[in-house]
Amino acid sequence: MTYRPEPDEEFSPRAEHARIPHAPRRTSLRTLLLGLAALCVAVYTAHVMLQPGTPATAQATQQTGQMGQTGQATGWRDVTPQEAAAIIEQRQADDAFMVLDVRTPPEFAEGHLQGARNIDFTSPEFRDRVRSLNRNRTYLMYCRSGNRSTKALEVFRELGFTSVLHMNGGTLAWNAAGLPLEK
Repeated sequence: MTYRPEPDEEFSPRAEHARIPHAPRRTSLRTLLLGLAALCVAVYTAHVMLQPGTPATAQATQQTGQMGQTGQATGWRDVTPQEAAAIIEQRQADDAFMVLDVRTPPEFAEGHLQGARNIDFTSPEFRDRVRSLNRNRTYLMYCRSGNRSTKALEVFRELGFTSVLHMNGGTLAWNAAGLPLEK
C-alpha cells in the first residue's frame, strides 16, 4: 500500500518522502574504512595478547601446565595444598624454587609453610621487593585464603615472571587438609 498525499499535504515532508523511490543502498567509503579500522584493531589486540610474557600468554601457560627443561611444571597454575606439599618436599633443596608467603609478618609468625619467605602484599615496598626477585626461579605463592596471593599474581605477571604456582585456599585450605605449619 502506497501513501498518497492529500492535496493540501502536497508540499509536506511526509509527502516528499512518499515520492522518493527506494534506491538500493550503496556501501559508503566511510563504512568500509570503519570496518577496516575495526579489523586492524582486532588483529593488533590478538597479536599483543599472544606475545610471550603477557597475562594472556601466562594464563594459557597456566592452563596447559608446560613442562620445563628439568621436567618440573613451569608457567602459571593453581595447585592444591596436597600438590603444594609434594612440590615443596620434592624441591626443598632446589635453588631455583622458592615458597613465598604474602601475608603480614604477624600472620607469618603464627605459622607458615616449610622454608617460606615472607613478602607482605600490603606493604608499600611489595612491588620493589618482588622486582628484586630472580625471574628465572619457580615460586609457590600463598596467603591466608587465596585472596591476596591472587592479587599478588598480577604484580608478578606485570613484572615478567614466568613460573609461579599459586596455592588455592591459602593456609586455611592447608590446615583443613591436615598439613603442618612451621613456626
